[in-house]
Amino acid sequence: MTDQPARVKIDRRKFNNPHPTVEAAGAAAAQKGFPVHACPYKHPAMLSSWLKGYKRAQQLTFAFS
Repeated sequence: MTDQPARVKIDRRKFNNPHPTVEAAGAAAAQKGFPVHACPYKHPAMLSSWLKGYKRAQQLTFAFS
């Protein structure tokens, strides 16, 4: 027998969520003025996240002078 400590497996699933990154990409596209059809995603979940970020960024661009 070896005297090695038992390895504890850490649950890292919470770090494997691409949706915040995709949402930020949508927001960046809206801020740069890209059209909505410039979305690079075809998967429904990613498309939804990208559009969510795009929509939120567009709502924040009102310039009340």
